[in-house]
Amino acid sequence: MKSLNEQAEAIMKAHKAFGQSKAQTELIGSTQYKQFTSVRSYKETTSTLAKIGKVLGVTQLKEITPEMASKYLNDRKEVRSVTKVCGKEKDYDNLSQKTLDAERKALSILTGTSLERVFSNSGRREASRSYTHEQVEDIKSAQNEKQRFATELARASGLRAQELLTLRRADEDKKTTNRTWRDDRFEGLKGEVYIVTGKGGLKREVLIPTDLAKKLESYRLDKPKIVIDRKVKLSSCYDISGGKNFSKSFCGASKRALGFSHGAHGLRHTYARERYETLRLLGKSEIDAKTIVSQELGHFRPTITEVYLR
Repeated sequence: MKSLNEQAEAIMKAHKAFGQSKAQTELIGSTQYKQFTSVRSYKETTSTLAKIGKVLGVTQLKEITPEMASKYLNDRKEVRSVTKVCGKEKDYDNLSQKTLDAERKALSILTGTSLERVFSNSGRREASRSYTHEQVEDIKSAQNEKQRFATELARASGLRAQELLTLRRADEDKKTTNRTWRDDRFEGLKGEVYIVTGKGGLKREVLIPTDLAKKLESYRLDKPKIVIDRKVKLSSCYDISGGKNFSKSFCGASKRALGFSHGAHGLRHTYARERYETLRLLGKSEIDAKTIVSQELGHFRPTITEVYLR
């Protein structure tokens, strides 16, 4: 008989889509989750499913029914984990929401159905404002098409809400020239370069994934329109959501989908965290990775990146 790890690997293997963009992938069964394009996500979900099988005491993962899965998740929110410091039990805390969401994903894929989200009983709010990939997908499912696209752009390129309204093609504008920009910005990424105007009027280059850039151009206006956002007059070239309207809509969708909101700015935290990890894997030093992330977000201090990485 195959081990639980082998069984989990076989189940998840059918849903691999490595090398494809998210836009090219399909939903897994009747769940809200898409096929795996990330090796890391694939391995983590596989490992999570095997661990769940061990906790439930099954020898065959296919024995786990949707009813068993729902009961497991509801029971898990009561579980308390032990934090050890120097070998001693320091304190206790309920399982994090991130852990419960990861287990929900693994069980949903196994059973082929979207299981109801269970919320952690922990009263402690984590300092991080970043969203997980699964949380962003949940939020997008609660948005209309235009708001969903704005979410995808902000998350993929680390954009502020108002910056969505300032997007220009690289041949229409240029980045601020009185700053020293690193040449290795966007290393490891593929896409199209655009220009946005951020805080203090700083203009910077951002990289938008090719599939999203193509979709963005489908929203291009025949001529720029004037938009007033937070008392600031802007000229927008695309018929997309942004600014205060997007922020308000995003918060509402997040609360409907997750029961809380870190605000649209949390998407920049998500970008920063994932980008930093990618750069470190590419061999960048800690200081170089933080500096690159800060410039990609429109800052020039590596220490500011630490705020995004909390």
